[in-house]
Amino acid sequence: MTKDKKQSKKRGSKVIYGTTPEERFKEVHGMTIEEWQAKEEMFKAKTGMSSDEWYRQQVNSSTPIDYLIKSNGGVSQDDIELVRDLQELGLNDSVINVLLDYVKIVNRIGFIHPLVREMGECWLKKKIVTIESAIAFVREEWDK
Repeated sequence: MTKDKKQSKKRGSKVIYGTTPEERFKEVHGMTIEEWQAKEEMFKAKTGMSSDEWYRQQVNSSTPIDYLIKSNGGVSQDDIELVRDLQELGLNDSVINVLLDYVKIVNRIGFIHPLVREMGECWLKKKIVTIESAIAFVREEWDK
């Protein structure tokens, strides 16, 4: 196996070839870490909160249906049933919102109901039941 293949990571349908965290960050985000930090500072100056605080506020202040409407422009009956199933599993609304965001980012073909439900079950088994643990899990998965 070549060095490039050993060092590459796959994100969705895109392969990341960077050999350092900085190179991979730039490939994924299209900017350097320093540029990201500058944008973060501008965002904080403008809104009075970090992007993490803003995200937490967004997922905490909406039901999953409202959150999907805001982020997708609408919901289907399948989406409504999926949210109900995730709620029946015992996931709270903010964790469901993070899960739905995660699925939307990593799965380019949409919400496959059985797959998302299985992911919700997996999150419960791993005791991912708070917004903090959900965000930490997503970040850890992204860094793999």
